[in-house]
Amino acid sequence: MIPTFNRVSTLVPLLHALVAQDAGDVTFEVVVVDNGSSDATRQAVLVAAARDSRIRYVSEPRPGASCARNAGIACARGSIVGFLDDDVLPARDWVRELKRAFDEHPDVDCVGGRVEPRWPGRVPRWLTPAHCPPLAVQIDRPREYDANHAAACLIAANFACRRRVFDDVGVFSTAFQRDEDREFNLRLWRAGKRGRYVDALRAVAPIAPERLTKRYHRRWYETTGRNHARMRFREIIDRDGRLVPPMTGRRLFGAPGFLYRECLRDIARWGAALVRGAGADAFLYECRTRYCVSYIRERAQLLLRARS
Repeated sequence: MIPTFNRVSTLVPLLHALVAQDAGDVTFEVVVVDNGSSDATRQAVLVAAARDSRIRYVSEPRPGASCARNAGIACARGSIVGFLDDDVLPARDWVRELKRAFDEHPDVDCVGGRVEPRWPGRVPRWLTPAHCPPLAVQIDRPREYDANHAAACLIAANFACRRRVFDDVGVFSTAFQRDEDREFNLRLWRAGKRGRYVDALRAVAPIAPERLTKRYHRRWYETTGRNHARMRFREIIDRDGRLVPPMTGRRLFGAPGFLYRECLRDIARWGAALVRGAGADAFLYECRTRYCVSYIRERAQLLLRARS
């Protein structure tokens, strides 16, 4: 299932890649959910569908990737529902490896696959591996995901669930315009579901030039901080990565005390890195500081709204 919005230039190659899959004896369909595109998306998908009956076009005018994915889930007919972003290119054996992953792991409810970056050109010197989270890549992740392994996230760019999962835990939350896959992950683990990262389930994602700017990274950390605060993410994942009830302890303006200490440490490390001229490290600690401040601010605002 592919949610799409005004990306016909990358959607068409993706459809070609899916039609050309070396799927063996696996039968599959391709559901494209047009989330209100104003480009030639509809025409391109209908042309592709006329050539291959496995492709289906669905329109979902309500904005947001969650709305589009949920519309696709409602239309999907298979026992496994796979998700790809509209700008990725799956490997030729993607469908076959997806089916193999579920066959070899019958106890697993969902899987996430490898998302490799395709760089648009020269990568900035400050963009080290530590700066990769805002790029939506997924490489060399932990294998197991459940309530005891809940710190990392299986991103929806290359993801699949058994159909019955949606009956048990619901679909993607429309309350989140971003980080909806993280919120969905948390509901899965809370319900006792299990996930797995499968490196053989491969896709390549182009990195948009804007994601190689410091402005984008600052904004990403601030938005993630706000969304994590709404989920209380830092308060329900313990030091060992386990999903736990919301932590108790001292709070200031609705945020836990340890987050203030973490913020102060990152500010100190930011300053120290600037002094020694370590630009990449300095920017990383700056971004982590922005995340903490954004998390704390959002918790405070939620507390004020709850009291008003």
